[in-house]
Amino acid sequence: MNLYCVGHKPPLFFPNRSFKLVSPSFFSGFDQLIIGEDALGENFHGEILSEYTQLFGLAEYLKNHHKNEKFYIYQYRKFISFCQSTQLSANQAWSHVSSPSEAASLFPSSEELLGLEGHLLVGPALHVRSLADQYSTNHLIEDFIKFILSLSTLNSFNSKRCQEFIDCEILFPAPSLGVTQVDVFLRHMAILKMTWEHFYNNFYKPRDGYQRRVGGFLLERLHSFLIFQDINVYECIKATHGFQIVISDSPWIAKTVGARPDLPGLAE
Repeated sequence: MNLYCVGHKPPLFFPNRSFKLVSPSFFSGFDQLIIGEDALGENFHGEILSEYTQLFGLAEYLKNHHKNEKFYIYQYRKFISFCQSTQLSANQAWSHVSSPSEAASLFPSSEELLGLEGHLLVGPALHVRSLADQYSTNHLIEDFIKFILSLSTLNSFNSKRCQEFIDCEILFPAPSLGVTQVDVFLRHMAILKMTWEHFYNNFYKPRDGYQRRVGGFLLERLHSFLIFQDINVYECIKATHGFQIVISDSPWIAKTVGARPDLPGLAE
């Protein structure tokens, strides 16, 4: 199974297996697929879309691969594991914290990935009040509302399905992580790309600071919803839930267990 590490930095650990680094910049010594921050145009710039710029580039790369091919995506400091680490995050209840040395032992083995057979591997499913409510806790609700208007322009999203997106009570943090399949990934990326293009052309307003990655935050919620529906509504894919491992000891992903605030923004 092919492995793709997505991020603007080299991985903070090494899984002792070959992988392709999908990154906006060149880093010596890696097998790379370089997708510059502006490679897809200003409307798909990485400053706005976070890692979705690279994910859209990866989708282009995979278009000629067999539709049933499975592959594993992880980020430079985050991945989905079959095992828990020894410590939980202090402020992200769904995250297990790891050191770089421990991460290598937690990273899925070839045998574990092959053992999925007909299943995909996804991260933990979090219960939220609604995706609209969760988004408004951390970001500007006006962007979410306008994003729904863009989503409604797609043939596959009538008013009922748009309402289901708004009201959805399940969220997959970092929904791109884990094992997916080429046809599933391409279908999801096409929906995300069309929705964002309409949003950018009709509603996008530049945001400052943390909110500048508005595209990444919006697309994560929609990506999460597509995965949720494929598993639980359409039942077109079967999935195994793993544990999200984060390599960090920052103020946001701390190693001490304590009170946890509401879910923060999710994009890298």
